[in-house]
Amino acid sequence: MPRHTHEHEGAIEGRESDHYDTIARLFAKPFYSRMAREIAAFAPRDAAVLDAGTGPGILLRKLSRARPDLELTGIDIADDMIAHARHNLAGLATAPDLRAADVADLPFDDDRFDLVVSTFSTHHWDDPEAGAAEIARVLRSGGRLRIYDFRDAPFDAVLGQPGLTDIRTTPFRSVWSWFTKATRLDATAA
Repeated sequence: MPRHTHEHEGAIEGRESDHYDTIARLFAKPFYSRMAREIAAFAPRDAAVLDAGTGPGILLRKLSRARPDLELTGIDIADDMIAHARHNLAGLATAPDLRAADVADLPFDDDRFDLVVSTFSTHHWDDPEAGAAEIARVLRSGGRLRIYDFRDAPFDAVLGQPGLTDIRTTPFRSVWSWFTKATRLDATAA
């Protein structure tokens, strides 16, 4: 019987979450490894990092191993994905903080994070403008945002966000590039 706890269009739940977890663990390792290397290279020492749309937590696992100094937090709209992330992150020396939450209503104080990352989740967000505003709210001044997603993801929501500056997009070759082009967006909190 599928588990459904949220009524969000973009949530990956039930059997779909099981399939996504399997694909992420078995076939997307090179992709997550590449993103983790990139993020680990520019994350400040002892940075507080939020993975918005963490899914099964594969990126957090790789970041934890690459940079044990980072304070890692992951959110996902689907309780099922958080359950997969807890399973996939079991055994780490320091377990990331995992929460079921909507990016459009983040359960964190203002100026909480040095870095927010999102990997192929923005195209699932019910309200991209509210999500971008919430990310800008929880980023510290000078904090960084990095989004990896399909070329047609709602990047305009970030581009129009007054709390974010130095916004630039670049093509990104991903494991899914065989089917569609990907983009990496970088921004800095004002």
